[in-house]
Amino acid sequence: MVDALIMHMVDEVKELSSKITGNQWRTTLEELAHKPLYKAISASMVGPRFPAEKSYEHFLVFDDYFPLFAAKAPALFLQKGISARNQLIDMFEEYIGTPGWEEGASELITAMVDGARNQSQPPWTDRELAAAVNSDFWAANGNMTWGFFWCINLMLHEPQSLAPLYEEVDAARDSWLKLHPNADLSGNSLTELSEFFNNASLPFISSIVSETLRVSSSSFSIRTVVEDGVTINGYPQFEFSKGDVLVCQARAVHLDQEIYGPDAAMFKPDRFLDSGIVTEGGSRKPFLPFGGGVSQCEGRHYASKGCKFVLALLLLNFDIKLDPAYEAPPSGSALLDMTRIGTGVLHPKKPTHILVSKRK
Repeated sequence: MVDALIMHMVDEVKELSSKITGNQWRTTLEELAHKPLYKAISASMVGPRFPAEKSYEHFLVFDDYFPLFAAKAPALFLQKGISARNQLIDMFEEYIGTPGWEEGASELITAMVDGARNQSQPPWTDRELAAAVNSDFWAANGNMTWGFFWCINLMLHEPQSLAPLYEEVDAARDSWLKLHPNADLSGNSLTELSEFFNNASLPFISSIVSETLRVSSSSFSIRTVVEDGVTINGYPQFEFSKGDVLVCQARAVHLDQEIYGPDAAMFKPDRFLDSGIVTEGGSRKPFLPFGGGVSQCEGRHYASKGCKFVLALLLLNFDIKLDPAYEAPPSGSALLDMTRIGTGVLHPKKPTHILVSKRK
């Protein structure tokens, strides 16, 4: 799926480039990063024939209401969210009923549809199946897009802005071209571009992706106790009964100063370079943006690797700066909307205005 994601993101980069008609394009980071990645994820996941552009506004509304859905708020307060979700399910129901929709779709989705239609007893209705597809669709687009957005946003608010990222990706490109002088990294050869991303040394970008997820995510891991007398590490004061529901707030772990140090609440781009992820005893520090245990997010490798590669792709093609016409907060973290605690990657409080130009 990652190779398919890169293929479709190359198309998005070409479309973005067409919008830069002068020296610079004045836009928002949401328009540069969130929407194009949404379209690329959609194409790589459910296939390029799905009308991602048409679905985008419905998805944004549903995503905004998702915390209320998760909290099981009364339907009275969810009318816009319910309407948006139904619009998405309608689109998926029509889509998976169209002959040939499977072409270019991921194995994850095609296997789900095949199993529900041909192996489940009784078979799922198309409506039930469309709702299930929509759930997986939200899990990817509701988190990966905003995670990617924060990778750029948080770095833009750092003193050096994106300069260290450009330095690393340029060095990786130059090193690759020395070894492969005829390589085409423009996007015209997707095979060569994918080979470059899969082999390039990009440790700082990898660190930024992990640190961004540590700072910007807020997920709950929920477990139900299956028998009486269960304790945590044998401590009698933490004894639970069958049926008790336990909630792990992963964000509290990520911001714990005993684990990540006195600057745990800060975005530190190089935190995940080697020693930053290891405790004094030599074990890895807990890192739970995708949950943990048997229910850990099945798309975690797709999300983390996809963010890394797509970030490198944008850096190869665009110069991105904060727009000085708009007042910027002291740090990108100040823009995190903390009202979405427990439902994945946080949203921004307001748009991030940027200036974009083509790289030479």
